Amino acid sequence: MNTDRREFLKMAGAFAAMLTCNPEALAAGDRVITHATHMGPLKAYVRNGKIVRIEAMDIDLDPVDLLFAHKDAVYARNRVKYPCVRKSYLDGSDRRHMRGAEEFVRVDWGTALDLVAEALAKTKGEYGNESIFKTTYARWAHPGRIHQAASLQARMLGLFGGFTDIVGDYSAGAATQILPHVMGDIEVYSQQTSREVVLDKTELILMWGADPFKTNKIDYHVPIHSDGAWLRKMKDKGIKFVTIDPTKNMSVDELGSEWVPIKAASDVPMILAMCYTLYEEKLYNKQFIDKYTVGFNVFLKYLRGEKDGKVKNAKWAEKICGVPAQKIKELARMAVKHRTLVTGSWAPQRIQYGEQFHWSLVALASMIGQIGLAGGGIYFNIHYCSAGAPYTGVGAPLMLSQGRNPVNILIPASRMGEMLLNPGKTIDYNGKKLTYPNIKLIYSAGVTPIGHQPNVNKLVEGFRKVDTVITHEPWWTPTARYSDIVLPATTSFERNDISFGSSYGIEYAFAMKQVISPLFDARNDYDIFLELSKRFGFEKAYTGGKSVDEWIRWSYSKMRTKVSFSDFWKKGYVHFTSPKSSREYVRHADFRKDPVANYLRTPSGKIELFSEKVASFGYNDCPGYPAWIEPTEGPASYMAKKYPFQLITPHPIHRLHSQLDNTSLGAKHKVAGREPVYMNKFDARRMGLKHGDTVEVYNSRGTVLAGVVPTEKITRGVLAIEEGAWYAAENPSKDNSRCVSGQVNILTSDRPTSRLAQAISANTCLVAIRKAGGKLPRNTAYDSPPVRERL
Repeated sequence: MNTDRREFLKMAGAFAAMLTCNPEALAAGDRVITHATHMGPLKAYVRNGKIVRIEAMDIDLDPVDLLFAHKDAVYARNRVKYPCVRKSYLDGSDRRHMRGAEEFVRVDWGTALDLVAEALAKTKGEYGNESIFKTTYARWAHPGRIHQAASLQARMLGLFGGFTDIVGDYSAGAATQILPHVMGDIEVYSQQTSREVVLDKTELILMWGADPFKTNKIDYHVPIHSDGAWLRKMKDKGIKFVTIDPTKNMSVDELGSEWVPIKAASDVPMILAMCYTLYEEKLYNKQFIDKYTVGFNVFLKYLRGEKDGKVKNAKWAEKICGVPAQKIKELARMAVKHRTLVTGSWAPQRIQYGEQFHWSLVALASMIGQIGLAGGGIYFNIHYCSAGAPYTGVGAPLMLSQGRNPVNILIPASRMGEMLLNPGKTIDYNGKKLTYPNIKLIYSAGVTPIGHQPNVNKLVEGFRKVDTVITHEPWWTPTARYSDIVLPATTSFERNDISFGSSYGIEYAFAMKQVISPLFDARNDYDIFLELSKRFGFEKAYTGGKSVDEWIRWSYSKMRTKVSFSDFWKKGYVHFTSPKSSREYVRHADFRKDPVANYLRTPSGKIELFSEKVASFGYNDCPGYPAWIEPTEGPASYMAKKYPFQLITPHPIHRLHSQLDNTSLGAKHKVAGREPVYMNKFDARRMGLKHGDTVEVYNSRGTVLAGVVPTEKITRGVLAIEEGAWYAAENPSKDNSRCVSGQVNILTSDRPTSRLAQAISANTCLVAIRKAGGKLPRNTAYDSPPVRERL
């Protein structure tokens, strides 16, 4: 198929999808308003104050189904309509153990804000500001720059005296902590070699766990979906793709990639064996190792088994990862014969000892010796936010500064449940000691921690321990239902804002124009925090003397563009082009050219295959060199007899984390009304399970109901449940109740990767599966709780 034909079919398919998702025909007098989302820029058609249709902008090169689901989300039946307070919190009896099971009472905004202000003041007065925990840290709720709940909340709480905050993230928590020790940079979020260079020079791409055709549906800001065309051009040119993954993912099919099935959470042994193969067969680039790295001799002693008696050869790795020894050797040989990009997504580092995954890949790429060459080396975010899009040189529109936080306490993102249950406990973190504060008030806005945190039952136990839980939400999410005070927040469609896309290229500025008036009694997060600021007497410091519209103009003014704001706002977007220097960018080229003048920000200035600094921490779960450490919940564990399946939790295909799960698109994705569990057809037959059966997936942490999908596209012994389904306990008044919707983080462990990163290890998880018996409960995840009109 030629490119023109493919583009025509793509456009035709997008148009058909648009009509399917937006069946109403246009009418005279319909208003057309531009807006932007994490799924792409759009035009909303509004009739009599209501959205009747959503259409992708013409500049979106490959519109995705998630875009059209926003109409459903705006008008979802589980919108939070009014300020609500948990009944026993309002009447003073405070049956906090009933959070998630108790009814709410509708109150007016004045009462609700007074209660929030009172709770904040009381907590500060009795326990200090460190007892206030701000769960909001990422900006996935929407791509707007001014109405960002995370920065607005920090701005208000900072003026109030501070709060306990989060350090690190869920996406790449292990990588972002280990790679600065190894490469002097976090790498996974850094600008990558230009796509044009990759297309021109690369011959082979080794992809561990990456599925760009799925994950690039979304962007941390606004995607225009240019990734697919780039990847397909590489395929058409004959660039070879090899995908190492427990699942035969979307990108394998799209790219004709060779699929190398691997056991879950066992990538590191395979990578180490490739390194050993290059050493044993004298294929590695000794000149690169000698000139650009330090510590190879220490790493080599480990590979040769001088430290533990185990030679890390392909036969050793095969027993652990399931990839045939000959295939491991073949891939190692291929890598040095071609201009090769070594890529790794972030799912493989969400394991126990996850720091070792990216460190091992750096070691492999160093031995191949192509780091800094055009089309070669490492490429750690091929799956994320249009990586490789050449930077235009335009500044991003700025957010409001969150200001200073007087409380200097940061807790790793994955430690929320443990922190709530263990005040005063001290943990190691990247060479430092952190002590958990005694949290008395949880404040969430623009995020739903009950669902994205591992070990949900443990987190719920922690939520029920604190004095007050406050949440801003457009919908009755799981976190809202487990709160005391719930404030109805607007969706991005109900306010003006500004954003940009793509994340790396900054190719566009987007006017996120208000599409409809706020529904019900919803208010903007900005205005909610403004009202609280008034109550505490620092309104002027919070607003900076500007209105929201003035802040939007200010934000645009920071973009270094000659296009006037009025022209930008009228058109709805501005396009920027990239200079030749950006299109020719090669990551680490300067370092390769002169490693002395362009040294890395590591202690040695070079790539550290052995890190004296990491070794000095004395962590037995993160030594000073890349290593394989047998996981607590692995196939060789004693637990595997009781829980014989490895569970992985991929990014969902029909939502953004938990967003849009309460829409018709989310419902279409369900199996038997619940989240699907994918399993190998052989395993399903062996256990007497067929497509559509409702099963229990369980371990010592809990049980979920899910719908079976047998497939040949997953490794035997592995189950996959996509993350993000909304949590719904079968009996919310009981601890550890079965989840009826299939929220996978009921099952995942909150065990940290190691003492270095303290990141999530959700993909190191053992479970069992059985057919569910008896009368099956209804999935209540998308119901609203009962709300009284008054006490």
